[in-house]
Amino acid sequence: MKNKILKCISTIDYFDKDFYNAIDIGVEIQDFTEPSLLDSGWKETVEKYKESLQDFSNTLSIHGPFLDLKPISPDRTIKEASINRYITTLNIGEKLNADYIVFHSQINPWINDPILKSLNNNLSRKFWVEILEKVEDFKGTILIENVFEDDPVLLKELIDTIDLPNIKVCLDIGHAKLRDDIEYWINVLKENIEYIHLHWNRGVYDEHLKPSCANFLYVKELLKKYEISPYIALEYDLCNRCNGDGSFCIEEAIEIFNE
Repeated sequence: MKNKILKCISTIDYFDKDFYNAIDIGVEIQDFTEPSLLDSGWKETVEKYKESLQDFSNTLSIHGPFLDLKPISPDRTIKEASINRYITTLNIGEKLNADYIVFHSQINPWINDPILKSLNNNLSRKFWVEILEKVEDFKGTILIENVFEDDPVLLKELIDTIDLPNIKVCLDIGHAKLRDDIEYWINVLKENIEYIHLHWNRGVYDEHLKPSCANFLYVKELLKKYEISPYIALEYDLCNRCNGDGSFCIEEAIEIFNE
């Protein structure tokens, strides 16, 4: 069972196309999470990426904005601002021919009234149907990432309600680890997990630490146990190549997951 590896980058300066092609990995672009860039300069950044991505044939993913967004808000101004952010990101994905775009779930776990939960999930389905009709030229897959939810059932209910073939789950391992046992999250969401954000923490806050070899092997065994083979995006600082300083390099991740 082989898992395609991607590396998350915060800016274009960290994209080494020749190296990525040589070791056959993809890239997740995270520049466009920045509100200031989406206010001004995103078009120029897209053009730089288009130039840099020429002759790059591996998986391309984009992380969308997430701060303070609520596209199903009852407040019309907040709703319109959020929808504009989503539309901009989908247009960026179309221009770069991205395979995936990651958005946070925006689930509020404190909303536990069954009627309100059902209403929110149905409004989310309506939102996704409408927005994908508006940006119909984006042909990739939307990934919904867990963040604040304290139980994977909340995300499963959302995905099941949206029920669109091009909307899947990005399981963020670090976020899941803060809430409950990782295996529980994988077990509940396994049928919908298309993609993973892999990083680690000490169980207190979202540190985005490098996983140890033991951590990698644990995740690998869980994926094998539940017979899923998602794309794996390494979402922590790491060196491109082994340089003797103890950093966990990309080649080691590839070796563990693809052996």
